[in-house]
Amino acid sequence: MTSYHWWVFSIATLGWLFDGMDQRLFVLARTPAVRDLVSNLSDAQLTAHAGYATMIFIFGWATGGLIFGMAGDRIGRVRTMTLTILIYALFTGLSAFSRTWWDFALYRFLCGIGIGGEYAAGLALVAEVVPERARPYCLGLLQSLGALGHILASWISIHLGPQSEFHGIAGWRILFLLGFLPAILAVVARLRLREPESWLTSRAPFREGSNANPKLADASPERGDLRELFKDRRLRFHLIVGMLLGFAGQTGLWGIGYWTPELIRNAQLELVRENVAAKADLGGAPDGGRIRTYNLDQLAAAVKGDQNEAKLQAKQWRAESDRLVGRGTLLQDVAGMIGIYAFTLLTTRYGRRLVFAVSFLLAMVATLWTFGRLSQPSDVYWMLPMLGFCSVSMYGGYAIYFPELFPTRFRSTGIGFCYNVARFVTAFGPLTLGKLAVLYAGMGFAAPLRQSAMTLSAIFLVGVITISFAPETKGRPLPD
Repeated sequence: MTSYHWWVFSIATLGWLFDGMDQRLFVLARTPAVRDLVSNLSDAQLTAHAGYATMIFIFGWATGGLIFGMAGDRIGRVRTMTLTILIYALFTGLSAFSRTWWDFALYRFLCGIGIGGEYAAGLALVAEVVPERARPYCLGLLQSLGALGHILASWISIHLGPQSEFHGIAGWRILFLLGFLPAILAVVARLRLREPESWLTSRAPFREGSNANPKLADASPERGDLRELFKDRRLRFHLIVGMLLGFAGQTGLWGIGYWTPELIRNAQLELVRENVAAKADLGGAPDGGRIRTYNLDQLAAAVKGDQNEAKLQAKQWRAESDRLVGRGTLLQDVAGMIGIYAFTLLTTRYGRRLVFAVSFLLAMVATLWTFGRLSQPSDVYWMLPMLGFCSVSMYGGYAIYFPELFPTRFRSTGIGFCYNVARFVTAFGPLTLGKLAVLYAGMGFAAPLRQSAMTLSAIFLVGVITISFAPETKGRPLPD
Protein backbone atom coordinates (compact mmCIF):
# COMPACT_ATOMS: atom_id res chain seq x y z
CA MET A 1 0.00 0.00 0.00
CA THR A 2 1.51 3.33 -1.11
CA SER A 3 0.61 6.73 0.29
CA TYR A 4 -1.73 7.29 -2.67
CA HIS A 5 -3.49 3.99 -1.99
CA TRP A 6 -4.12 5.16 1.58
CA TRP A 7 -5.28 8.55 0.35
CA VAL A 8 -7.87 6.98 -1.98
CA PHE A 9 -9.00 4.65 0.80
CA SER A 10 -9.31 7.57 3.25
CA ILE A 11 -11.36 9.80 0.93
CA ALA A 12 -13.70 6.97 -0.08
CA THR A 13 -14.10 5.96 3.57
CA LEU A 14 -14.91 9.53 4.62
CA GLY A 15 -17.48 9.74 1.84
CA TRP A 16 -19.19 6.62 3.18
CA LEU A 17 -18.73 7.80 6.79
CA PHE A 18 -20.64 11.03 6.15
CA ASP A 19 -23.12 8.98 4.16
CA GLY A 20 -23.69 6.89 7.30
CA MET A 21 -23.96 10.00 9.45
CA ASP A 22 -26.80 11.25 7.27
CA GLN A 23 -28.60 7.91 7.48
CA ARG A 24 -28.42 7.81 11.28
CA LEU A 25 -29.42 11.48 11.64
CA PHE A 26 -32.50 10.71 9.60
CA VAL A 27 -33.34 7.62 11.67
CA LEU A 28 -32.98 9.57 14.91
CA ALA A 29 -34.86 12.64 13.73
CA ARG A 30 -37.64 11.28 11.48
CA THR A 31 -40.27 10.64 14.18
CA PRO A 32 -39.80 13.99 15.99
CA ALA A 33 -39.79 15.71 12.59
CA VAL A 34 -43.00 14.02 11.46
CA ARG A 35 -44.62 14.76 14.83
CA ASP A 36 -43.86 18.48 14.34
CA LEU A 37 -44.82 18.59 10.67
CA VAL A 38 -48.06 16.57 10.91
CA SER A 39 -50.33 17.25 13.88
CA ASN A 40 -52.77 15.04 15.75
CA LEU A 41 -51.28 11.64 14.90
CA SER A 42 -51.73 8.58 17.10
CA ASP A 43 -48.69 6.44 17.93
CA ALA A 44 -49.53 3.94 15.19
CA GLN A 45 -50.19 6.71 12.64
CA LEU A 46 -46.91 8.37 13.59
CA THR A 47 -45.06 5.11 12.90
CA ALA A 48 -46.88 4.81 9.57
CA HIS A 49 -45.98 8.37 8.47
CA ALA A 50 -42.35 7.84 9.53
CA GLY A 51 -42.46 4.66 7.46
CA TYR A 52 -43.68 6.60 4.42
CA ALA A 53 -40.82 9.10 4.80
CA THR A 54 -38.31 6.26 5.09
CA MET A 55 -39.77 4.52 2.04
CA ILE A 56 -39.42 7.70 -0.04
CA PHE A 57 -35.84 8.17 1.19
CA ILE A 58 -34.96 4.61 0.16
CA PHE A 59 -36.64 5.07 -3.24
CA GLY A 60 -34.30 8.01 -3.79
CA TRP A 61 -31.38 5.86 -2.68
CA ALA A 62 -32.30 3.15 -5.18
CA THR A 63 -32.79 5.68 -7.99
CA GLY A 64 -29.44 7.30 -7.32
CA GLY A 65 -27.74 3.94 -7.16
CA LEU A 66 -28.98 3.06 -10.64
CA ILE A 67 -28.27 6.41 -12.26
CA PHE A 68 -24.87 7.05 -10.72
CA GLY A 69 -23.86 3.41 -10.83
CA MET A 70 -23.97 3.64 -14.62
CA ALA A 71 -22.40 7.11 -14.48
CA GLY A 72 -19.45 5.69 -12.54
CA ASP A 73 -18.64 3.38 -15.45
CA ARG A 74 -19.21 6.07 -18.06
CA ILE A 75 -17.77 9.32 -16.67
CA GLY A 76 -15.43 7.94 -14.00
CA ARG A 77 -15.37 6.93 -10.36
CA VAL A 78 -13.92 10.16 -8.99
CA ARG A 79 -16.26 12.55 -10.81
CA THR A 80 -19.28 10.48 -9.82
CA MET A 81 -18.27 10.24 -6.16
CA THR A 82 -17.66 13.99 -5.95
CA LEU A 83 -21.03 14.87 -7.45
CA THR A 84 -22.98 12.47 -5.24
CA ILE A 85 -21.33 13.75 -2.04
CA LEU A 86 -22.40 17.28 -2.97
CA ILE A 87 -25.97 16.12 -3.61
CA TYR A 88 -26.51 14.33 -0.33
CA ALA A 89 -24.80 17.10 1.67
CA LEU A 90 -27.00 19.79 0.11
CA PHE A 91 -30.33 18.05 0.63
CA THR A 92 -29.54 16.82 4.13
CA GLY A 93 -29.02 20.44 5.11
CA LEU A 94 -32.17 21.57 3.31
CA SER A 95 -34.19 19.00 5.29
CA ALA A 96 -33.72 21.32 8.29
CA PHE A 97 -35.87 23.96 6.58
CA SER A 98 -38.88 21.69 5.95
CA ARG A 99 -42.26 23.26 6.61
CA THR A 100 -44.57 20.39 5.69
CA TRP A 101 -44.32 16.62 5.48
CA TRP A 102 -44.29 16.89 1.69
CA ASP A 103 -41.19 19.07 1.30
CA PHE A 104 -39.47 17.02 4.02
CA ALA A 105 -40.14 13.86 1.98
CA LEU A 106 -38.90 15.56 -1.21
CA TYR A 107 -35.60 16.57 0.40
CA ARG A 108 -35.16 13.04 1.71
CA PHE A 109 -35.76 11.59 -1.76
CA LEU A 110 -33.15 13.88 -3.33
CA CYS A 111 -30.70 13.22 -0.51
CA GLY A 112 -31.18 9.49 -1.09
CA ILE A 113 -30.20 9.91 -4.73
CA GLY A 114 -26.79 11.18 -3.65
CA ILE A 115 -26.27 8.49 -1.01
CA GLY A 116 -27.14 5.67 -3.41
CA GLY A 117 -24.74 6.91 -6.07
CA GLU A 118 -21.80 7.52 -3.74
CA TYR A 119 -21.57 3.95 -2.49
CA ALA A 120 -21.07 2.24 -5.86
CA ALA A 121 -18.52 4.80 -7.07
CA GLY A 122 -16.53 4.69 -3.83
CA LEU A 123 -16.40 0.88 -3.69
CA ALA A 124 -15.37 0.56 -7.33
CA LEU A 125 -12.66 3.20 -6.84
CA VAL A 126 -11.07 1.43 -3.86
CA ALA A 127 -11.43 -2.06 -5.38
CA GLU A 128 -9.58 -0.98 -8.54
CA VAL A 129 -6.85 1.15 -6.94
CA VAL A 130 -5.54 -0.87 -3.97
CA PRO A 131 -3.37 -4.00 -4.46
CA GLU A 132 -5.25 -7.27 -4.95
CA ARG A 133 -4.08 -8.84 -1.69
CA ALA A 134 -5.25 -5.80 0.30
CA ARG A 135 -8.59 -5.51 -1.51
CA PRO A 136 -10.91 -7.55 0.76
CA TYR A 137 -9.42 -6.00 3.90
CA CYS A 138 -9.71 -2.45 2.55
CA LEU A 139 -13.26 -2.93 1.32
CA GLY A 140 -14.35 -4.53 4.59
CA LEU A 141 -12.63 -1.80 6.59
CA LEU A 142 -14.22 0.89 4.42
CA GLN A 143 -17.65 -0.57 5.12
CA SER A 144 -17.02 -0.94 8.85
CA LEU A 145 -15.48 2.53 9.28
CA GLY A 146 -18.53 3.94 7.53
CA ALA A 147 -20.32 3.00 10.75
CA LEU A 148 -18.31 5.75 12.45
CA GLY A 149 -20.75 8.13 10.76
CA HIS A 150 -23.61 6.39 12.55
CA ILE A 151 -21.65 6.55 15.80
CA LEU A 152 -20.95 10.25 15.32
CA ALA A 153 -24.63 11.00 14.70
CA SER A 154 -25.68 8.99 17.78
CA TRP A 155 -23.11 10.79 19.92
CA ILE A 156 -24.34 14.17 18.68
CA SER A 157 -27.93 13.21 19.47
CA ILE A 158 -27.01 12.48 23.11
CA HIS A 159 -26.02 16.13 23.51
CA LEU A 160 -28.46 17.58 20.99
CA GLY A 161 -31.66 15.59 21.32
CA PRO A 162 -33.95 15.55 18.26
CA GLN A 163 -36.96 16.16 20.55
CA SER A 164 -35.28 19.10 22.30
CA GLU A 165 -35.38 22.79 21.45
CA PHE A 166 -32.58 25.38 21.34
CA HIS A 167 -33.44 29.07 21.19
CA GLY A 168 -36.77 28.25 19.62
CA ILE A 169 -35.29 25.88 17.00
CA ALA A 170 -36.26 22.21 17.10
CA GLY A 171 -33.38 19.84 17.80
CA TRP A 172 -34.08 17.70 14.74
CA ARG A 173 -33.65 20.74 12.48
CA ILE A 174 -30.20 21.47 13.94
CA LEU A 175 -29.19 17.84 13.42
CA PHE A 176 -30.03 18.05 9.72
CA LEU A 177 -28.11 21.33 9.38
CA LEU A 178 -24.94 19.43 10.26
CA GLY A 179 -25.41 17.52 7.01
CA PHE A 180 -23.85 20.38 5.05
CA LEU A 181 -20.38 19.41 6.32
CA PRO A 182 -19.54 16.66 3.76
CA ALA A 183 -19.58 19.24 0.95
CA ILE A 184 -16.04 20.18 1.99
CA LEU A 185 -14.91 16.60 1.37
CA ALA A 186 -16.25 16.72 -2.19
CA VAL A 187 -13.94 19.63 -3.03
CA VAL A 188 -10.91 17.81 -1.60
CA ALA A 189 -11.79 14.61 -3.47
CA ARG A 190 -12.01 16.39 -6.81
CA LEU A 191 -8.64 18.10 -6.39
CA ARG A 192 -6.50 15.19 -5.21
CA LEU A 193 -7.90 11.99 -6.75
CA ARG A 194 -7.39 10.54 -10.23
CA GLU A 195 -9.29 7.85 -12.07
CA PRO A 196 -8.08 4.22 -11.66
CA GLU A 197 -5.78 2.85 -14.37
CA SER A 198 -8.08 -0.13 -14.92
CA TRP A 199 -10.99 2.20 -15.69
CA LEU A 200 -8.86 4.26 -18.09
CA THR A 201 -7.69 1.05 -19.78
CA SER A 202 -11.25 -0.26 -20.11
CA ARG A 203 -12.27 2.72 -22.22
CA ALA A 204 -9.16 2.72 -24.43
CA PRO A 205 -10.72 0.49 -27.14
CA PHE A 206 -13.67 2.87 -27.44
CA ARG A 207 -11.36 5.88 -27.68
CA GLU A 208 -9.48 4.19 -30.51
CA GLY A 209 -12.71 3.27 -32.26
CA SER A 210 -13.96 6.83 -32.03
CA ASN A 211 -10.74 8.49 -33.25
CA ALA A 212 -9.78 9.32 -29.67
CA ASN A 213 -12.87 11.47 -29.19
CA PRO A 214 -13.44 11.44 -25.41
CA LYS A 215 -17.10 12.41 -25.69
CA LEU A 216 -17.84 9.49 -27.97
CA ALA A 217 -15.81 7.18 -25.78
CA ASP A 218 -17.60 8.27 -22.62
CA ALA A 219 -20.96 7.78 -24.34
CA SER A 220 -20.20 4.22 -25.51
CA PRO A 221 -23.20 1.92 -24.95
CA GLU A 222 -20.86 -0.90 -23.88
CA ARG A 223 -19.52 0.59 -20.65
CA GLY A 224 -22.07 0.84 -17.87
CA ASP A 225 -24.91 -0.32 -20.13
CA LEU A 226 -27.42 -2.49 -18.26
CA ARG A 227 -28.63 -4.03 -21.52
CA GLU A 228 -25.14 -5.36 -22.24
CA LEU A 229 -24.88 -6.60 -18.66
CA PHE A 230 -28.14 -8.53 -18.94
CA LYS A 231 -27.12 -10.16 -22.24
CA ASP A 232 -24.44 -12.20 -20.48
CA ARG A 233 -26.08 -15.18 -18.79
CA ARG A 234 -23.47 -15.48 -16.04
CA LEU A 235 -23.50 -11.78 -15.21
CA ARG A 236 -27.29 -11.74 -15.27
CA PHE A 237 -27.27 -14.52 -12.67
CA HIS A 238 -24.79 -12.53 -10.57
CA LEU A 239 -27.11 -9.51 -10.72
CA ILE A 240 -30.03 -11.56 -9.41
CA VAL A 241 -27.95 -13.13 -6.62
CA GLY A 242 -26.54 -9.77 -5.54
CA MET A 243 -29.94 -8.08 -5.65
CA LEU A 244 -31.58 -10.76 -3.46
CA LEU A 245 -28.73 -10.67 -0.94
CA GLY A 246 -29.00 -6.88 -0.82
CA PHE A 247 -32.78 -7.05 -0.50
CA ALA A 248 -32.66 -9.40 2.51
CA GLY A 249 -30.06 -7.47 4.48
CA GLN A 250 -31.32 -4.00 3.65
CA THR A 251 -34.95 -4.80 4.40
CA GLY A 252 -33.85 -6.33 7.68
CA LEU A 253 -31.86 -3.22 8.60
CA TRP A 254 -34.08 -0.42 7.25
CA GLY A 255 -37.37 -2.21 7.78
CA ILE A 256 -36.52 -3.41 11.29
CA GLY A 257 -33.04 -2.72 12.71
CA TYR A 258 -33.19 1.05 12.23
CA TRP A 259 -36.44 1.27 14.19
CA THR A 260 -34.69 0.85 17.53
CA PRO A 261 -35.16 4.56 18.42
CA GLU A 262 -38.92 4.04 18.16
CA LEU A 263 -38.64 0.75 20.09
CA ILE A 264 -36.78 2.48 22.95
CA ARG A 265 -39.18 5.41 23.04
CA ASN A 266 -42.16 3.05 23.05
CA ALA A 267 -40.61 0.96 25.85
CA GLN A 268 -40.01 4.14 27.85
CA LEU A 269 -43.57 5.26 27.20
CA GLU A 270 -44.87 1.89 28.41
CA LEU A 271 -42.89 2.26 31.66
CA VAL A 272 -44.21 5.77 32.26
CA ARG A 273 -47.77 4.59 31.62
CA GLU A 274 -47.34 1.75 34.10
CA ASN A 275 -45.91 4.07 36.75
CA VAL A 276 -48.66 6.65 36.29
CA ALA A 277 -51.37 3.98 36.31
CA ALA A 278 -49.96 2.51 39.52
CA LYS A 279 -49.95 5.90 41.24
CA ALA A 280 -53.21 7.19 39.81
CA ASP A 281 -55.94 8.21 42.23
CA LEU A 282 -58.89 6.47 40.60
CA GLY A 283 -61.21 8.90 42.31
CA GLY A 284 -59.89 11.86 40.36
CA ALA A 285 -57.36 10.70 37.76
CA PRO A 286 -58.04 8.59 34.68
CA ASP A 287 -58.13 4.84 35.32
CA GLY A 288 -55.27 2.53 34.32
CA GLY A 289 -57.03 1.26 31.20
CA ARG A 290 -57.34 4.72 29.68
CA ILE A 291 -53.80 5.66 30.71
CA ARG A 292 -52.47 2.80 28.55
CA THR A 293 -53.44 4.89 25.48
CA TYR A 294 -52.01 8.24 26.66
CA ASN A 295 -49.00 10.01 25.12
CA LEU A 296 -46.39 11.79 27.25
CA ASP A 297 -48.23 15.13 27.29
CA GLN A 298 -51.43 13.49 28.47
CA LEU A 299 -49.56 11.47 31.08
CA ALA A 300 -47.86 14.60 32.39
CA ALA A 301 -51.23 16.34 32.65
CA ALA A 302 -52.54 13.34 34.62
CA VAL A 303 -49.84 13.59 37.30
CA LYS A 304 -49.32 17.36 37.42
CA GLY A 305 -52.14 19.69 38.24
CA ASP A 306 -50.46 22.82 36.92
CA GLN A 307 -50.17 23.17 33.12
CA ASN A 308 -46.64 24.59 33.25
CA GLU A 309 -45.49 21.79 35.54
CA ALA A 310 -47.03 19.26 33.15
CA LYS A 311 -45.07 20.74 30.23
CA LEU A 312 -41.84 20.57 32.21
CA GLN A 313 -42.53 16.97 33.17
CA ALA A 314 -43.20 15.93 29.55
CA LYS A 315 -40.03 17.76 28.46
CA GLN A 316 -38.01 15.93 31.09
CA TRP A 317 -39.37 12.54 29.99
CA ARG A 318 -38.53 13.30 26.36
CA ALA A 319 -34.98 14.41 27.27
CA GLU A 320 -34.45 11.17 29.19
CA SER A 321 -35.77 9.21 26.22
CA ASP A 322 -33.46 11.06 23.79
CA ARG A 323 -30.41 10.32 25.93
CA LEU A 324 -31.29 6.64 26.19
CA VAL A 325 -31.93 6.46 22.43
CA GLY A 326 -28.60 8.16 21.71
CA ARG A 327 -26.68 5.80 23.98
CA GLY A 328 -28.48 2.77 22.63
CA THR A 329 -27.95 3.58 18.96
CA LEU A 330 -24.32 4.53 19.71
CA LEU A 331 -23.73 1.05 21.13
CA GLN A 332 -25.68 -0.49 18.26
CA ASP A 333 -23.50 1.29 15.73
CA VAL A 334 -20.21 0.44 17.48
CA ALA A 335 -21.22 -3.22 17.56
CA GLY A 336 -22.30 -2.99 13.91
CA MET A 337 -18.88 -1.67 12.94
CA ILE A 338 -17.24 -4.58 14.78
CA GLY A 339 -19.64 -7.01 13.11
CA ILE A 340 -18.77 -5.74 9.63
CA TYR A 341 -15.06 -6.21 10.16
CA ALA A 342 -15.61 -9.56 11.86
CA PHE A 343 -17.34 -10.62 8.63
CA THR A 344 -14.29 -9.41 6.71
CA LEU A 345 -11.88 -11.51 8.76
CA LEU A 346 -14.10 -14.59 8.73
CA THR A 347 -14.87 -14.47 5.02
CA THR A 348 -11.17 -14.35 4.10
CA ARG A 349 -10.77 -17.59 6.07
CA TYR A 350 -14.01 -19.51 5.52
CA GLY A 351 -15.33 -18.07 2.26
CA ARG A 352 -18.18 -15.76 1.31
CA ARG A 353 -21.09 -18.20 1.25
CA LEU A 354 -20.79 -19.76 4.72
CA VAL A 355 -20.28 -16.47 6.53
CA PHE A 356 -23.20 -14.85 4.68
CA ALA A 357 -25.53 -17.71 5.70
CA VAL A 358 -24.50 -17.55 9.37
CA SER A 359 -24.86 -13.74 9.47
CA PHE A 360 -28.42 -13.84 8.09
CA LEU A 361 -29.47 -16.47 10.64
CA LEU A 362 -27.91 -14.55 13.54
CA ALA A 363 -29.64 -11.36 12.38
CA MET A 364 -33.04 -13.07 12.49
CA VAL A 365 -32.48 -14.47 16.00
CA ALA A 366 -31.19 -11.13 17.34
CA THR A 367 -34.18 -9.26 15.86
CA LEU A 368 -36.72 -11.62 17.39
CA TRP A 369 -35.03 -11.41 20.78
CA THR A 370 -34.56 -7.62 20.88
CA PHE A 371 -37.99 -6.56 19.64
CA GLY A 372 -39.67 -9.28 21.67
CA ARG A 373 -37.91 -8.77 25.00
CA LEU A 374 -36.59 -5.21 25.37
CA SER A 375 -38.55 -3.52 28.15
CA GLN A 376 -36.19 -1.97 30.71
CA PRO A 377 -33.57 0.77 30.19
CA SER A 378 -30.86 -1.71 31.19
CA ASP A 379 -31.87 -3.96 28.26
CA VAL A 380 -30.78 -1.25 25.84
CA TYR A 381 -27.14 -1.60 26.86
CA TRP A 382 -26.78 -5.23 25.78
CA MET A 383 -29.65 -6.00 23.41
CA LEU A 384 -28.92 -3.18 20.96
CA PRO A 385 -25.20 -4.07 20.62
CA MET A 386 -26.24 -7.67 19.96
CA LEU A 387 -28.71 -6.51 17.31
CA GLY A 388 -26.20 -4.15 15.76
CA PHE A 389 -23.47 -6.79 15.47
CA CYS A 390 -25.78 -9.37 13.92
CA SER A 391 -27.95 -7.24 11.63
CA VAL A 392 -25.14 -5.18 10.08
CA SER A 393 -22.36 -7.75 9.70
CA MET A 394 -23.46 -8.87 6.20
CA TYR A 395 -22.75 -5.36 4.91
CA GLY A 396 -19.08 -6.22 5.10
CA GLY A 397 -19.92 -9.02 2.69
CA TYR A 398 -21.63 -6.66 0.25
CA ALA A 399 -18.53 -4.45 0.08
CA ILE A 400 -16.26 -7.43 -0.63
CA TYR A 401 -18.53 -9.68 -2.67
CA PHE A 402 -20.29 -7.34 -5.11
CA PRO A 403 -17.10 -5.96 -6.78
CA GLU A 404 -15.93 -9.57 -7.26
CA LEU A 405 -19.00 -10.46 -9.32
CA PHE A 406 -18.47 -8.04 -12.24
CA PRO A 407 -15.75 -7.07 -14.79
CA THR A 408 -14.25 -3.58 -14.80
CA ARG A 409 -16.44 -2.07 -17.50
CA PHE A 410 -19.61 -3.07 -15.58
CA ARG A 411 -18.35 -2.98 -11.99
CA SER A 412 -19.88 0.29 -10.80
CA THR A 413 -23.11 -0.49 -12.66
CA GLY A 414 -23.26 -3.99 -11.20
CA ILE A 415 -22.59 -2.81 -7.64
CA GLY A 416 -25.16 -0.05 -8.04
CA PHE A 417 -27.73 -2.51 -9.34
CA CYS A 418 -27.20 -5.14 -6.62
CA TYR A 419 -27.01 -2.70 -3.74
CA ASN A 420 -29.62 -0.22 -4.86
CA VAL A 421 -32.18 -1.85 -7.14
CA ALA A 422 -32.92 -4.10 -4.19
CA ARG A 423 -33.88 -0.90 -2.40
CA PHE A 424 -36.89 -0.37 -4.67
CA VAL A 425 -38.29 -3.46 -2.99
CA THR A 426 -36.58 -2.71 0.33
CA ALA A 427 -38.40 0.64 0.42
CA PHE A 428 -41.59 -1.23 1.12
CA GLY A 429 -40.04 -2.69 4.30
CA PRO A 430 -40.58 0.45 6.43
CA LEU A 431 -43.98 0.92 4.78
CA THR A 432 -44.87 -2.70 5.59
CA LEU A 433 -43.71 -2.21 9.17
CA GLY A 434 -45.92 0.86 9.50
CA LYS A 435 -48.92 -0.91 7.99
CA LEU A 436 -48.37 -3.92 10.24
CA ALA A 437 -48.19 -1.57 13.23
CA VAL A 438 -51.59 -0.11 12.36
CA LEU A 439 -52.95 -3.65 11.85
CA TYR A 440 -51.64 -4.94 15.19
CA ALA A 441 -52.85 -1.77 16.94
CA GLY A 442 -56.33 -2.47 15.58
CA MET A 443 -56.07 -5.96 17.02
CA GLY A 444 -55.52 -4.51 20.48
CA PHE A 445 -51.73 -4.84 20.89
CA ALA A 446 -50.36 -2.11 23.17
CA ALA A 447 -46.93 -2.09 21.42
CA PRO A 448 -47.67 -2.99 17.77
CA LEU A 449 -44.13 -2.07 16.63
CA ARG A 450 -42.82 -5.17 18.40
CA GLN A 451 -45.12 -7.62 16.66
CA SER A 452 -44.56 -5.91 13.31
CA ALA A 453 -40.76 -6.19 13.54
CA MET A 454 -40.86 -9.81 14.64
CA THR A 455 -43.15 -10.72 11.74
CA LEU A 456 -40.95 -8.93 9.21
CA SER A 457 -37.76 -10.62 10.49
CA ALA A 458 -38.56 -13.65 8.30
CA ILE A 459 -37.02 -11.62 5.44
CA PHE A 460 -33.55 -12.80 6.53
CA LEU A 461 -34.44 -16.29 5.32
CA VAL A 462 -34.38 -14.92 1.74
CA GLY A 463 -30.66 -14.28 2.20
CA VAL A 464 -30.04 -17.77 3.56
CA ILE A 465 -31.79 -19.38 0.59
CA THR A 466 -30.10 -17.12 -1.99
CA ILE A 467 -26.55 -17.65 -0.77
CA SER A 468 -26.96 -21.42 -1.17
CA PHE A 469 -27.07 -20.83 -4.97
CA ALA A 470 -24.45 -18.07 -5.12
CA PRO A 471 -20.92 -18.52 -6.55
CA GLU A 472 -17.92 -18.59 -4.21
CA THR A 473 -15.33 -15.92 -5.07
CA LYS A 474 -12.80 -16.36 -2.25
CA GLY A 475 -9.22 -16.32 -3.54
CA ARG A 476 -10.13 -15.23 -7.06
CA PRO A 477 -8.84 -12.01 -8.74
CA LEU A 478 -11.21 -9.28 -9.82
CA PRO A 479 -12.63 -10.12 -13.27
CA ASP A 480 -11.19 -7.88 -16.01
